[in-house]
Amino acid sequence: MTDILNTVYEALSDLKLKDIIIYDFRNHSPYYDYQIIASATNERQAKAAINHVKQALPSDYDFHVEGADNSRWVLIDLKSIIIHVMHKEDRDFYQIEKIFFEREKISLGEDNGL
Repeated sequence: MTDILNTVYEALSDLKLKDIIIYDFRNHSPYYDYQIIASATNERQAKAAINHVKQALPSDYDFHVEGADNSRWVLIDLKSIIIHVMHKEDRDFYQIEKIFFEREKISLGEDNGL
């Protein structure tokens, strides 16, 4: 799982999405292990996240996308990882991080790997 999580994080980071936060749900949800929230600066960037994640994953990887039509809040369901790519204004408005306040945040990147 950590390979896929790192791959997804790198894909979102390469796209220059902002404020990427990963929440650990491994001991709290039977449906998924992680939720990722990231901010897009515009609708085009949010829509591009779908293709960027798709290209980063193995070609046979099964996933589902919601919200691609308006691209203000795109949800990418990778089964074990749920990705929310939200327009910055919508993320500020909905503040979905508040419902994850009890979940551990995971840091990925150059200095902090899994």
